[in-house]
Amino acid sequence: MVRYPRFLFAGALAAFALPAAVQAQDALRPMYELPTITVSVLSEADPLYETASGLYESGDWKGAAELYREAAEGMPTNDANSYISYDMSARLYFYAGEFTESREMMESAAEVAGATGDVVSAAYRHVDAAFIAVWEGFPGKRREHVNAAEMLAGGEGFDADAAARVTALTRGVDSLPVDE
Repeated sequence: MVRYPRFLFAGALAAFALPAAVQAQDALRPMYELPTITVSVLSEADPLYETASGLYESGDWKGAAELYREAAEGMPTNDANSYISYDMSARLYFYAGEFTESREMMESAAEVAGATGDVVSAAYRHVDAAFIAVWEGFPGKRREHVNAAEMLAGGEGFDADAAARVTALTRGVDSLPVDE
C-alpha cells in the first residue's frame, strides 16, 4: 500500500479549486451606488452670520439673536443650518433677557430637528424650551414642552439610556417653581 502525505492531497485540492475561485472574482457582481446628496449653500446668509458674530463679540446679544433668527427664517424648514441658527438665536435671546423670543426660537429649533429626523435633538430642544418657559413664567408652555420631550423619548430613535436622560431632565424642569 502506497501512502501519500496529506499535504499532497490538500495541494491537489487547492489546485483544482483555484481556477474556480479566480473565475468567480471575474464574474459580474451587482453594484450598489449611494444616493446622491445635494447640499445647497445660501450665500445671502453668510453676511448675516458674520455680522451676528461681530454683534455677539461686542456684547449685543439681542442684535445677534435677531440676525441669527433672520438667517434661520430665510432657510428651508428641514435645513440643518436653520436648526443651528434657531438654536443660537434662542440662546442669545435668553442671555439678553428676552425669554418669550428665546422660547419661540427654541420651539422652532425643535421643529426643524424633528423635520430633519433628529428626534434626540428635538427632545432636548423641547426640554430647553420648557426651561425657558419657567423663566418666562409660563407654566402652560412648560407642560407642553415637557410632554413633547417625553413623547419623543418614548418613541423610535431613542435607546434606553438617552430616554432615561431626557426623562430625568423633564422631571427636573417640571419640578421647578413657576412665577405666574
